[in-house]
Amino acid sequence: MDSLNEVKLADYLIVNPSLLEMKQFVQLSLVLLFWGAVHHTSAQNPQDKASDHKSFKKGARLFKNGNFVKAEEQFQMLLDSGYRDNDLITYQAQVHLELHEPHAAKDVILLSKKRDQDLDYLLAISYYYLEEFEEAFVELSFVTDTATFHVKEMHDRIADVMHHYHDAQGYVIQNFGPEVNTKFREYAPVMYDGFSELLFTSRNDSSEYTAHDGLAFEAIHDTRIDSLNKWHVADPFEFHTAHEQRHDATVQVYRNHTKLITFHDGRLFKSHRVNNVWEEDGPLELHADEVATDTHCHISDDESSIIFASDFHTYGHNLDLFTAHKLEDGTWSEPEPIAELNTDFDEDSPFLAGDSTLYFSSRGHGSLGGYDVFKTNYDKKTKKWSKPINLDYPINTVAEDIYYSTYGKVAFISSTRNGGYGSLDLYRILLFNEILIGGTITDEKTGDPVPNAAVEIAYDSLYFRTYTDKNGKYEIYAPVNKNMKITVVDGDRQLSQGEYFLDVFFREEDNLKFDLEIPSKGAAAPVGSQLIHVEMKNDFAKKPYIKSVAKDQISGWSDSLKNHYEKVRIEHAPPGPGTVTVYLEFNSTELSSSVKEVLDELYKDLLKTGRYKVEISGHTDPKGPAAYNQKLSERRAKVVADYMFEHGFDAKRAKVVGFGESKLIDKTKSAEADAKNRRVEIRYY
Repeated sequence: MDSLNEVKLADYLIVNPSLLEMKQFVQLSLVLLFWGAVHHTSAQNPQDKASDHKSFKKGARLFKNGNFVKAEEQFQMLLDSGYRDNDLITYQAQVHLELHEPHAAKDVILLSKKRDQDLDYLLAISYYYLEEFEEAFVELSFVTDTATFHVKEMHDRIADVMHHYHDAQGYVIQNFGPEVNTKFREYAPVMYDGFSELLFTSRNDSSEYTAHDGLAFEAIHDTRIDSLNKWHVADPFEFHTAHEQRHDATVQVYRNHTKLITFHDGRLFKSHRVNNVWEEDGPLELHADEVATDTHCHISDDESSIIFASDFHTYGHNLDLFTAHKLEDGTWSEPEPIAELNTDFDEDSPFLAGDSTLYFSSRGHGSLGGYDVFKTNYDKKTKKWSKPINLDYPINTVAEDIYYSTYGKVAFISSTRNGGYGSLDLYRILLFNEILIGGTITDEKTGDPVPNAAVEIAYDSLYFRTYTDKNGKYEIYAPVNKNMKITVVDGDRQLSQGEYFLDVFFREEDNLKFDLEIPSKGAAAPVGSQLIHVEMKNDFAKKPYIKSVAKDQISGWSDSLKNHYEKVRIEHAPPGPGTVTVYLEFNSTELSSSVKEVLDELYKDLLKTGRYKVEISGHTDPKGPAAYNQKLSERRAKVVADYMFEHGFDAKRAKVVGFGESKLIDKTKSAEADAKNRRVEIRYY
């Protein structure tokens, strides 16, 4: 089942297609055909070359045969002995890239005393996989665009990927951690026994047997999540087979967790559970006596239909998706390729979600790099699948992203993305990144509610604010799985401040309540980050209290929320003088729709009577020259004033002034402080 014995570098190198004996990607090899002349750098003396040594020749043979683990050992012995020949470094860099170790590839390339274009190109590729795109551009500038080095094509690819990364979707990506992921490979996650247990495939060193590529044979493991949302150390899965030296990998659990599909040695097998013991039934005979490698599938609960990935009729050249149906005699119909989903590249790991959306991974369809996850839906009228949609970053990356499955608001994926513990790692994805919490703010000593207080949340470069009502109740969106600072303010007086971390637990019922007590004066502040524990039911139903806010939209969204809560506060404001604040984008005087809603509410509820005068003051953050900020603040105040005048407020009762950066409400040097300071205040009296 292991698909990552070779890594694709987006077709930029001379390639060598191959089909491995296990479940695989049938992908392009990194192999640069450098068997001939390569620049050499002497280690001990000009006559002493690494390529003359047995270790070099043995490493080259192992590399050619796809045993990168053992090849790495041979080349490393020569590097440890002081050899710095460019051909040795070129081989070792390729080995590290094949093993999805771009950090190690970069480090070994930098050992070269005089890099040639081969190493410059490999260094650019290493930076690409490390997601250090600017550095990749720099290294590409040293390489000539030729038939071997497709520099312009790679340059365009990096520029496109940077655009996708900038517009990241609003999801939370969680690595399973060292209790599950190792320096080897973990992949093909399958939910088991509800949402508390996960089966997956591993090629860690717990097995005494190794395959032809130097890695352990595939074995199925399982892990459970505890009451603290932590995954336990993985254990071998109790799975009875008659074979010790074979690949056994997870594919699918179905029919209320009583049926299991696994992969081994190029075929899909079905098993059943009796008295909590799994027994293998035999292979799925999907194409009679014709030889083919079937890698992954999704079978219907009643076993009447199946979607599977196979090199059937492509003779080992690439993987396609097929469908088949169970006939009356119990055999499978002739497999039909899904033409609208298959490309000249590989398609693999189909998964049909509970809402009838089909997810699969593909190297085609304009992937960001390697395998990407796509989704499609079946049209019963046309009997065709819709055009595949790329799930985009951060689900898809420049690395290999495959074996995607989703259950309600949670998904799982295997990925070689940067920042993992090894080659393929397991990740859990929360398909949202903001959640609405609420509760009551009370005085710790008296137990009394704290009314009309500002509740502020700050994290990254963002700042949110809401207010408690007369009963001390509040609600506000908070970031999921991020460290944040929560501050409660009454006028100019800070009541409390602390560091928090919000974690979501999937339970049978929703519980989004978070009460906060204001500590007594002089009480010691809590040490470290405090946990906000919220619970939600996981299903496909729409949930208005969770949001997926894209990276390029979240700043505007946070401003609109602040303005929304300001509007709510106006609606419940008691008679008498007060101040309303609206927030603007960096270096902007544009009034968003949420700002206009606040001003409309302010006029309708308080200013329309003509009882009040107003002072409209513009403010900026401290970035940029003070003289420019002064003018900007004046323009901001004027824009707000003009809007109010156009909607009926008497200009004779208004004072319009700009204070530039002279009246900062937060003087700390942070993005959160800047967000607070970019404002217009309307003081009515």
